[in-house]
This record gives sequence, structure tokens and C-alpha cells, in this order.
Amino acid sequence: MRGIDVSSYQGKIDWNAVKKDNIDFVILRSIIQSGSTDARFEEYYAGSVAAGFRPDVYVYMYDLTPESSRERAGKVVDLIRGRQVKRVWLDMELAAQRNLPKSRLTEIINAAVEVIQAAGYEVGIYCNQDWYNNVLDVDNLPYMYWIARYGKNDGTAVPSLRPAAAVIWQHTSNGLVDGIDSRVDMNICYKPELFGAGSDPAPAPSSGRAEVESLQNALNLDGYRDGAGRPLVVDGKMGPRTREAIQKVVLKRGSDGVTVDWVQKRINEIIAAGLDDDGKFGPATEAAVKDQQERAGLVVDGLCGPKTIASLL
Repeated sequence: MRGIDVSSYQGKIDWNAVKKDNIDFVILRSIIQSGSTDARFEEYYAGSVAAGFRPDVYVYMYDLTPESSRERAGKVVDLIRGRQVKRVWLDMELAAQRNLPKSRLTEIINAAVEVIQAAGYEVGIYCNQDWYNNVLDVDNLPYMYWIARYGKNDGTAVPSLRPAAAVIWQHTSNGLVDGIDSRVDMNICYKPELFGAGSDPAPAPSSGRAEVESLQNALNLDGYRDGAGRPLVVDGKMGPRTREAIQKVVLKRGSDGVTVDWVQKRINEIIAAGLDDDGKFGPATEAAVKDQQERAGLVVDGLCGPKTIASLL
């Protein structure tokens, strides 16, 4: 699939002309460094949706601390809430971040991911090939990757330069597309299902695939791994690796973490328990787990293990 990513630098866009030029997907800049909305976001969002796109958004991550990253992610969520947006890409290319330990940069990224996924959106990482190879701890950042690798940057895509890890390859910043007067970033997506729904509304966060994805992300963030000790691929598929990780989970009173938060959210959706989804397994969460176990015909012991988690899916 052919796609473009744009910001206010592209000026006025004729989105119908873009669509007719065999462009399949678009990714819009959401907010700028100050936290303000991109000057043309509202115009681009309305125009692209009217032309039949369901846009993704991206945000340049200027953050050097998890606290700042979390705040920036919250502003993006506030901007896209209620819109036909399914996915946020975290743009990782700030020079100052190269000096950080990989573990610290992972914390910064995961802080943003947690906020965005908790709001029901998918997350991916944008970077260039050098950052993927040398800066990011990709083994501990098991997300989708949108990778820039240009070659001569003459507007063409050279197949031999395609990044092996990329679900989206940004192959040039010198593309020409009908409806846009300036040069534009061009991309190829190798996972058509990411954008295959056109302008249909994004699936509700409680859909089965989305819940498996959010569980996989929670397990990764809490350090659960598959039988070989690898982080899970966040793909929404209940495969053997995800089942192996779930088998290691036993949550009980006193437990805390993102997986507890996931359990609280799911119980609230299923039986309207009114829990505070604070990631802390206290008496109220224990009581709600028992209610869910009784409802699902399980042993009522208040321990949230593999069978209880399966019942929440």
C-alpha cells in the first residue's frame, strides 16, 4: 500500500486528488513541540476523512523523562479522542535522546505507550534504520516499526533498501503526489490490514483483537515473557507465545502493575464493577475477581490466574 505522512509544511492539500493518485493511507502530524496542535491538523483531518481515508497520527517525541513523555502522549490522546483514528506513531529521532541509556529511553517510550494504549489506541514507533540498529533497545520495545531509509532520496523506492523489521517503510522525503504542491514523504505499508478499513470507524477498544493486543502490551510492560523468555509481539493474536506468558500470571491482593490495570478495565466493561483502574490489586478488585469467577463458572478464590484472564477475553 502507498501512503504519505504530512504536517502543516505541506500547505493546502486537495485530498480527493491525493486519493485518486493511488494513495492508500495517510499519517498526520498531531501536536508540535510546544504541545499545541499542528496548524493544519483540523483541516487535514477533515479533508482526509471526507476523501475516504482513516488517518493515523504521529508525534515527535522531544522527551527526556518518562513524566514528560506521559504528558505529551496525554495531549495526543486528548486531540484524537472521538475521531476516526486508530493508531499513534511515536517519532523517535531527537539527537539529545541518543545520549540516554537504552534502558532510560525504553522507559520514556513505554510511558507514552501506556497512556495511548490505555485510551484504546494502537501504538507504533517511527525511526530511521540507524536508530533501529543502534539506539533503541528493540528487544524490549516489541511494537510495530515504521522505518525511514532513503538511499539517494530521489523519490523512488529501491527494493534492496527495504528495512527488514519495518511494517511501513518511509523510502523518500522527495515524493510527488497529485493534490500537494510541495515534496512529501512517501511510504510503503507491508501490512495492509493496518489501513484496510478505509474510512470506517475504528473498532471499539473492547473488541476481541484489541483486548488481546492491550493484554499483550500489559504483559510485556510487566516483564512477562513467553516460554523462550522473549517479549510478546503485540499483534492481537492469541497464539502459543501469548498463552505461555499468560500461564505465568497469578495476580492477587497486593499485586500491582499494568496487567492488574488491564484486569480492572476488563471487569468494569464486563460486569460494571466500578473499580478504580489504578493498577493496584486491593480488596475491591479481589471481590470483583470473585464475582467474575462465579459468573464464568471458575473456582472462586480471588486469584486472577490464566483461567480468569481467559474468561475476561
